[in-house]
Amino acid sequence: MKKFQSKSPSETRACAAEFVKSLGQHAVILLGGDLGAGKTCFVQGLAEGLGWPGPVTSPTYGLVQEFRCTPPLIHADLYRLNAPSQIWDLELDAWLEDDALVAVEWSERVPDFWPADAWHVDLVAVAGEEDCREIRIWQEQGNV
Repeated sequence: MKKFQSKSPSETRACAAEFVKSLGQHAVILLGGDLGAGKTCFVQGLAEGLGWPGPVTSPTYGLVQEFRCTPPLIHADLYRLNAPSQIWDLELDAWLEDDALVAVEWSERVPDFWPADAWHVDLVAVAGEEDCREIRIWQEQGNV
């Protein structure tokens, strides 16, 4: 497990942009953290690291967005899922098979869906420091 400390959204994005360089053409990134922890900010950094020129916002209502960079970045926000079975309606299983990076917020809503080698990125608020986050990056099978 690697740990980083971020004191601002720009530092969170920079951490993500550096992390994405270590990934291949295919990876699943499961983002954990409370509301407002910086999960979408981390995805913005992933997109920046892949050269995406446009804005990246949370797909809270559409649930899934595709950013056509190389490799493609798929951003899913499962906060509004009412039942785990709804995951199949999003057709994320197809993206899990393709050469794409799949970043998922609120992945714990369907815990048994993700591959065993998925990356975990937990963003945890540091007590007493308003904008400070500890970013923990790890993988079940191996480490960063």
